[in-house]
Amino acid sequence: MLIDLDRLMRERAIDTVIVPMHGAMHSSFRWLSRAAKITRGYAVKRLDREPVLVTYPMEREEALATGLTVHLAHELCSKPDDFEELYANMLRELGSGESVAIFGNVPFHLYLGIAEGLERRGWRVYRADGEDLIQLARKRKDPRELAIIRSVGERTEQVVDGVRALLREAEGGRAMTIGDLKAFVSQEIARLGMIEDHETIVSQGRDAGVPHSRGDASAPLRLSVPLVLDIFPVDKSSGYFFDLTRTFCIGPIPEELARIHGLVLEAFQRARDAMRPGTPAASYQALVCDFFESHGFPTHRSDPKSFDGYVHGLGHGVGLDIHEKPSFALSQQDAVEEGDVLTIEPGLYFPGRELGVRIEDTFVVTADGVETLCRGDYGLRP
Repeated sequence: MLIDLDRLMRERAIDTVIVPMHGAMHSSFRWLSRAAKITRGYAVKRLDREPVLVTYPMEREEALATGLTVHLAHELCSKPDDFEELYANMLRELGSGESVAIFGNVPFHLYLGIAEGLERRGWRVYRADGEDLIQLARKRKDPRELAIIRSVGERTEQVVDGVRALLREAEGGRAMTIGDLKAFVSQEIARLGMIEDHETIVSQGRDAGVPHSRGDASAPLRLSVPLVLDIFPVDKSSGYFFDLTRTFCIGPIPEELARIHGLVLEAFQRARDAMRPGTPAASYQALVCDFFESHGFPTHRSDPKSFDGYVHGLGHGVGLDIHEKPSFALSQQDAVEEGDVLTIEPGLYFPGRELGVRIEDTFVVTADGVETLCRGDYGLRP
């Protein structure tokens, strides 16, 4: 939230934050600029004030459409490609204060020189030591963001409903391949105003036992093996992601698969029911490790080199990037906070036994727990 960015700036004695954008939209610029549809420009945030945009004449209308105050680069500097001069004039014109920080995806060689030039001119340039204040500020979502993410979730569930229907047809005898399911998913994601930023995971059997295997498109659907659908589309207009995973099985469900699925579902429910704001995210990874280890399965904690068992983290934040804070890694110190949007996604994997199960919902953290943004059931039957 912007109020979080103001707090972070105040704590670090930063007067002005600049997020440049050179040719390719990235999440930090999208967030601060209200998704301005421009190809080149600067989002400038002064302490306790709304962001403003600095852009170029060709894109002035797109910048103004955000509702933010807009300044044109050529009005601030007669040579807008003289970046040091442009920045100096921009900071003076906007009343930047003494301390400035630059974040986002920037050409290192260019901005190292800009920072040195600004310091020669009297500004103090903040050194972040690897910390990205924009990412930290984006962690908690405001009501506008939550409404967008809910909308992406509703459309994602529509795609999953369609996959369920196709799987029921396959169970009834219709010949179908993994590629047929992938093509349907891609078509529906596009039809519903979303983008398949990375290829959707549709994997079965041994591939389902490798968490991020995309699956073999040429393989026919098989009976009595797990099929993992991990879908994570991004809204075309706003840039916000959603993330959802279900494990299905068509035909008779083997006893071992039912048992493993039941344990994954129990781990999912334990983490979901325990989660509260103001607690360490890593504690829930530890909780799930405790549970799986008590049933005799290796985890990343007990055996980091194992390809069997629980071999990944419990989840991650979701927003303008598919992986945001908080991190659930045992080595991290992120807290779960009210307003976070995050996933809970435990799994168990045994590729040598053609077995893999993962269950995942996207949640919003509330004052007294978490609320799922998903509606589909968790059963193996599609």
